[in-house]
Order: sequence, then C-alpha cells, then structure tokens
Amino acid sequence: MLRKHSITVLLLELAFSLSIYSQKEYLQYRSQENPLYWKNRKPHAAYWQQDVHYNIYAKLNDTTNIIDGYEEIIYWNNSPDKLNELFFHLYNNAQCKNSYLSDLYKNNRIPLKYGKYRENNLGTEVVEILIERKILNQCDSIMNIQAVDANTIKESYSVVCDTIKVNQRIKNYEIDNTVMRVPLEFPLLPNDSIVIKIKFRTYFDKEAIRNRMKMFESFGYKHYDIVHWYPRISVYDHKMKWDTHQHMDHEFYGDFGSYYVELSLPEQYVLDGTGILLNEKEALPEELRKKLDLSNFKNKPFNSPPSEIIKPTGKYKTWKFSAINVHDVAYTADPTYRIDEKIYNGIRCIALVQEPHAIGWLNATDYMTKIIAVNSKNIGPYYYPKMICADAQDGMEYPMLTLDGGFDPFYRTLLVHEMTHNWFYGMVGSNETYRAFLDEGFTQFYTADTYQQIDGPFSYNHLPQNKYEKLSFDPIREMDASVYNPYYNYVVMQQFDMPLNTHSDDFNGGIRHGGGYSLVYFKTATMLKNLEYILGRKLFDEAMQYYFHKWKFAHPYPEDFRETIIEYTKTDLNWFFDQWLETTKTIDYKVSRVKRIGNGQYKVTFKRKGEMQMPIDFTVIDKNDSAIHYHIPNNWFVKPTNANVLPRWIGWGHKLKTTYTTTLNLGKDNGIKQLIIDPSYRLADVDWTNNYYPNSKKYEVNFDWKVYKPVNWKIYEMKLFPVLWYNGFDGIKVGANLTGDYLKFKNVFDATLYFNTGFVQNYLDDAVPRNRFYPFSFLFNYKTRLNFLGKQTYLFADGRFIDGLKLASLGLEKFYNNQQTRLYIYYKAIWRDQWRDSVYLFNSYLWSRNVLNGSFHFGVEQNYGHNNVKGQFSIDLRASAFSSWVDYSYVRIQNILRFKLWKFDLHTRAFAQHGMGSFIPGESALYVAGASPEEMMDNKFTRSMGIIPPDWIKYGAVTNHFALGGGLNLRGYNGYVLPVQDRDGTLVYNFLGLSGGFIKCRVGVYSIIFFSED
Repeated sequence: MLRKHSITVLLLELAFSLSIYSQKEYLQYRSQENPLYWKNRKPHAAYWQQDVHYNIYAKLNDTTNIIDGYEEIIYWNNSPDKLNELFFHLYNNAQCKNSYLSDLYKNNRIPLKYGKYRENNLGTEVVEILIERKILNQCDSIMNIQAVDANTIKESYSVVCDTIKVNQRIKNYEIDNTVMRVPLEFPLLPNDSIVIKIKFRTYFDKEAIRNRMKMFESFGYKHYDIVHWYPRISVYDHKMKWDTHQHMDHEFYGDFGSYYVELSLPEQYVLDGTGILLNEKEALPEELRKKLDLSNFKNKPFNSPPSEIIKPTGKYKTWKFSAINVHDVAYTADPTYRIDEKIYNGIRCIALVQEPHAIGWLNATDYMTKIIAVNSKNIGPYYYPKMICADAQDGMEYPMLTLDGGFDPFYRTLLVHEMTHNWFYGMVGSNETYRAFLDEGFTQFYTADTYQQIDGPFSYNHLPQNKYEKLSFDPIREMDASVYNPYYNYVVMQQFDMPLNTHSDDFNGGIRHGGGYSLVYFKTATMLKNLEYILGRKLFDEAMQYYFHKWKFAHPYPEDFRETIIEYTKTDLNWFFDQWLETTKTIDYKVSRVKRIGNGQYKVTFKRKGEMQMPIDFTVIDKNDSAIHYHIPNNWFVKPTNANVLPRWIGWGHKLKTTYTTTLNLGKDNGIKQLIIDPSYRLADVDWTNNYYPNSKKYEVNFDWKVYKPVNWKIYEMKLFPVLWYNGFDGIKVGANLTGDYLKFKNVFDATLYFNTGFVQNYLDDAVPRNRFYPFSFLFNYKTRLNFLGKQTYLFADGRFIDGLKLASLGLEKFYNNQQTRLYIYYKAIWRDQWRDSVYLFNSYLWSRNVLNGSFHFGVEQNYGHNNVKGQFSIDLRASAFSSWVDYSYVRIQNILRFKLWKFDLHTRAFAQHGMGSFIPGESALYVAGASPEEMMDNKFTRSMGIIPPDWIKYGAVTNHFALGGGLNLRGYNGYVLPVQDRDGTLVYNFLGLSGGFIKCRVGVYSIIFFSED
C-alpha cells in the first residue's frame, strides 16, 4: 500500500543566480574561517544576531546632486522569532521639511530655511521594492515496500519536493519619515533568508539642519560625503526587537555583514571609503597616483587655490569596493583630494587632504599609525584592512573612514576621537541610538587617554596665540580639557545633570549636543576614569580589553558592559554602575578634622557630603616632605595598591556612616604638613576645596592677566588686578581688585579697594574743603550656592562704601529653565549720613540725607527668544522696610524686546509702574526722562560727578545733555523739571513721581546702500 504525504516548508538556504550575484562577500563573512563572525565566537551561549549582505550599484550626478541607486540585500533571520515584516532606516529623510527632526528644531525656536529638495521632502526616495525568495511548493513522502524474505517486509521512504521561485513586488510599504516598514506576504522563519531589491534615489542639498551626508563647495569645487545614503535594514535584536527609532541627528545602529559597492562619479573626483578598493589600478593608475601624492604639495602655502590635476570631461569612473565585518559603508569624494599613505602592521593608513590644506596634514598618516598602535595595545587590535582620515570640514566616524576638519597640531584630538570610534561603534556595534554613552563616552575617554600617551599630558588645543598670552600661559592637561573640565561645567557649575541610561534623543528635547546630550561624552569618560581609580590601571585595562574582545563585532547593551566588567574583575561593581548610570548622585568627600593625639599620632576624620560613595585614596605629606599613601576601601574589594590599606568604610547617602575616623601613626617626632584626598585627581569630587588639610592649601592667588582660562576645579582661585578710577571729589583713585570663586558657584566674590589721592579734583564748590574727601572706598559683592535649598539657588550680598554711598543688601535667588528664569527676594539699605556724602552727587537735593532708605524686593525675570528675537520680561515688587522716614512701595512691570527684521534692528520697551506711599525718597522715585539716582549708583560712570560733567545732568528750565536709560524714558525731557501750576497757584515739578507707563520703539537701520571700489 502506498501512502502519500504532502508537506509545505520553506527552504533553509537560498540558491542565488550567479548572473545576479557575482560577488561572494557574504560567503567570506559567514564562513567558519572568519574568526570575527559571531557564530564562531558568541559572547554567550544564547546569543544571536542577524546577518546581512548588500550589493549596491549607484551613480552620482554632480549637476543635479542626486544619487540613483539599486541595492540587493540578502537578509538571514538567525533569531528564534518569525518575522512578518521588515523595517528600514532612511536616515537622509531626517532633514526634510516635514520630518520629526524639523519639528524638534521648530520647538527649540530655531528657524529653518530649506533647500529645494528638502523643501519638497526629498531625502532618500524609495522607487521600487521587490522581494525574492524560493520556497518548497510541495513535498511528497513516498513509502516503498520490499519483501526481505518470506516472513519479513521492509518499508523505505523517499521525499520528492517541488520548489518555486517567488517574486513579490511590494506596493503597500509604509514610510514614516526616516523609518520604512515592509510587510511580508510569507513570514520569514528562523534560519531562513530573503532577498530584498530596492531602487532608490538620494538627494544632496543645502541643508537647513545639519546633515552628515554633506555637500559643500571649496575653491569652486564640489565636495561630497556619501554617508547614510542608502536604505539600510534595521537591526532586529533580543532586546529591542526591530529598531524603529526615528533618526534625530544623533546616533546610528546597524547589523554586521558584508558589502559589495560600485559607485560611479564624474571622473575628476578622487574617492575612497569603506572596504577594499577592488579596481584600484583602474581607478587610480600609477601615473595619476603619483600626481595626487601629498608630498608634491608640501611647500604649497596654506589655503592657496588648488591645481586641477584631473580635468572634467563629462565621463564617469566607477569605484568598486568590497567589505566584510562592517555594519555600514561610507565614502567621500573631492576633485582636490590629495593622497598620503603609510602602512602600519599591515594596515593601510590613508590621508585624503584637500590640496589647499596640504601643509597642515603632512603628519596625518604618521599620527594615524600612532593612534592605531596605542589603541591596539590599550583596547584591542584593529581588525580592518585600512583606515582613512579625510579632510572634510567635519568630525564623524564610519567603518574604516573618518571625516575630519582642522590642521596640525589642532586636529590631533579630533583624529584620535574619530579614529577611536572604529573600536567603539565600528568593531563594538552597540545600539548607540538607544544608549549613546556606550560609543561616544567610551570614545571620549580614550580620546584623552590615547592622546596623552602619544603627545604627553598637555593639550595642543590650548596654546597661547600671541606673546601677551604667553605671559600668563599655564598648560592644560588633555584629560582635563577633554574629560574633567566639561564634566565639571555641566554637572557642577550648571547643575545640568541626567542619568547616562537615557535615550540618545531624550535629553530634554535638545538638538545636537544640547539638552544635556553632551553628558554622554564627558560624564561617561569621567565615569571610566573613576572606574580606573577604583580598580587600578592594570586591572582596568584588562577589564576593558576583555569587554572589547568579548563583544567585538556583536551588539552589547549597557547591562552587557557592566556584567562583563564584573565578570572579569570578579567583584561586585553594581553599586558603582548603579550610581553613575542610573542616578545623578555626585561625589563630595571632606577632610573634616585632623587632631594631633600624641607624638606622631593623629586622628583624622573624613565626611561624605555627597550621595555617591567611593573608596578613598589619600596622601599625607609629613614634615620631612615624604609622601605616605593610604587607601580606604568601600567594600570587601581592595584594588592592587602599595598604599597602607585601612579598615573599610561601608556606607552611603546622607544617613549611613557619613563619617569615618582613623588613627595615623607617622612615627615619633613626625607630623602632618599636608593631607589631600586623591592626589592623582581622578576622583570626580564636586568640591575639591574641602579635600585639603590645612585649608591654606586649597586656594591660590594669581595676577589677573585678563586672558581667558578654563576654570580650575582642583582649587579655589583668586585673581588680583590693579585698578584706577576718578571722581571730582576723591580725585584719582588707585587700588586693587580681587576676585575669587570655586567653579563660579561657591564663595564667588568681587572686591575692590580704592585709596583716594585727592589729585586732580574738579567741579567742586569753593565752600567745599578740598581735603575732606574719604581716604578710601570699597565695593564688595558675594554669591554662593545653597544646595540644601535646591538646584541653582544662591545667597547673594552686596556692600559698598564709595562716592558717599553706604549700601548693604542681602538676598536669595533661584534659577529655572537653564537659567532663563530667575526668582529673587532681597533686602537693600542705602543711606548718606554726612555732609560730604552729598558733594559727590550730581543733584544732591534729590537725595534724602540722614535717612535710611530700606526696602524689600520680590521679583521674577524671564528671558526668552530665539535667533533674531531676544527679550526679557520682569516683575519687581518693592516694599519699604526698617525705615521710619521712608514709605514707598511699587509694582513695576517691564518687557524689553529686540529683534531684527530685514535691514532693521528694532528695540522695544514696555514699562508700567504703580507706586504708593506718603514719603517718597527722591533717589528712588520714578523719573520721567531716565534712571533714578539710586539706579545711577550701579553705573560707575554716573555714581559720582567727575567722569561726566555735573552740568550735563542738572535739572532746570531747559533740557540737559545726558540720560541713563530707565524710568519712563522720555529722552526729550532730559533735565527738564516739567513745571505745572496747581489749582491753588503752586508750582509743581513733575519730572519724578509715583506711577506711570510707556511703550517705546527704537529702529536702527543697517546699511542698505552699498559702495564699491574699482
């Protein structure tokens, strides 16, 4: 009896037509002989990732700036899941008019002016999609019966299958800006594969929004960066399933695989990029290569026009590339590119340099070999056959290609950074769209670390620019410039911190590096430096090398990184990663007390003020100037160290074991000269001013050369500068200005002390004794942050004894919305109690003498605007206080707006005040023409007569010559007393009062008439 079974299944492997698929990169990639293929070296037993191969054929028209392309994608489903759809990224759509990214720009109030293609939403256009696969149409199982002997019958089976080729033209695909969904008629089963054929068109344009796919002109020649230019299949992984995140100008994520690419361009372009150039002798014949060699231009003046080596003929040249173990391909093309090359350890290091910049790139390939050498030692080998650094007005990374700007020595940090991306992003393919710190932060750490191992500890990017700057030049460590300084700027100074485990596009809705996105660079790099502090350099290096080795050419997530480091170090570091990745906790340890308790014996107490806990290294300098090192572990792990290991300090937050006391025995007749927490300056302590004993070691005073320098987070800085001023009574005033602060937030002060000479007095009445001026005067203001009242909350104070004015104020202010909103409350007292206090004044009768003018102020200031529009809205409430002779209160509202419209610069000010009171001090009243005398005290030019002649600010029957902005701003009435006769015949002067309002508009005109010289 015959039994027939019909079975329909999908083929496990596709047979590809050799006429279509002549390239076999995917066979090399998926081969058992490929040591980098994930199946040959899984990070763990359950790991899987998808495989992909691209054949791409494209042509760039440099007249229309359009790439016409065709790609064939072979996609293998290695997951345990059945896939009913495919997703693709169309990255170049992000800059189009109706994109998500455009909406983000608009909501950040950045105006956009699109080019002709982006205006019509043309980025990458999908023309046609065809899916090809072979399936088993029907399989018949046939049983054969055979008699073995008289008593035995044997059954045997054979299977006969019919296969059919299925071509499915996809018409119901869906494009949502940068993401395309392609539904499948038949599901893609595990261990099955599929072929997707896509015709596409990609447009270059003059961008309104930054686009990595860049086109620009230089010296009349077009330059193209051909990046993120083709429909790229999304990653399907164990954590996210399909990666369907919209591209918001941040990061990228792709599957590893293989590529064959043919790019046709007008023949005058010099092109290179990802992969091995298969037809190098055809594209760059020997004679042409010699003409393009960078050495030919080593004496060419910088930025001088390029020569024309390849003249345009209208013909096209095709460049053919082959690449495996990559997740993307990118290329750069420019007629002015000149080529330099060096070989390091079998790796071709290639510099593509625009000819006008040749002299600034002569050392590029040599520097590239050094970067590869150091990174290969510290991180892991560079597995690609070549590395390109291209002069392209950019700073971006792709497999085997970096696009860079600048010139030596200032481009060195950039070269290190972009090349290091080929380790983190290139060979370790994390989902940086989801968590950018795994790429950008790791790269930033090694930017500084690798740089200092090549060029030493100090940065070439911070060199003096002239002889004057050299007088005050202090070299800056690269680790500070690239890691710690920006970390302290964001986290400590601006208090603009966020957990690192934040989506790349979710940093407060900011664009590019805004909204806190820069934290993924600098906070991560600081975290790694602090991990090095915890583990010691040797163990840290080994752990990072283990991570690279385990996850190279695979897709790790944050949890994979932390588990890998813990796996290698064999110690619990979750406390560390939890604090750095999941919270905004900060480190703040303090030397709380040092007490001598015997001959050479000291009791030292430390306090943990911050919420983050860490182990502590500290060093004692004894009276013999010898260094004694100590280590306090924070758990059972003790790093390899030669220091004296003290009992562990286990505790966290503000509640558990916030202090730690230890006894140090330095030996008989010995003593502590200095004690410092972490003399290696790796610990990211947010307040180093309390890390020292004695306190005299925590600050320094330097001459203020008035040259910008980055803040010094290691110490409290004070700067001294001589000052010279003048007024008509004190005469020439000489003195000194002393400023001080720690990171612009703690104990910030500005103090000026003048000694008044009486020389060159002027504008004095004959009745005034010339020698009765005050012998000295001073100005002092102070500000410090009060963290216990919340972020960006400050105490501030002001004290003055100058030009006859005694002033004291004390208040609180709090900032919101990235310091755009300010709330404040303060008390201010001013008085003039001696006859000579009035001598300094322009109009002494306008001031109340021997009367304390005290007032509370409450208010809010809101800054707003974008690009060409900027403004400030404010409300101030004043109430007299602690003064029996002053009764004056008001509500004041003001809006100042400035904006540009074509050739016009418009300034508007709307002001209204409602005042109340029975005794109004003349110095604080509302003035018709300008600022009140009290307000004039805040301007050194108008706080006293001398710089400005008194006659200019006199009040009388005619107008004067000067006004300081303020009041009702009726400038035409400067100095005019505005007399009005009351009903009873009394003459009343209305140039000051209680209430009033106005709206002012001032129009400035830019030049709209142009002159030219022949």
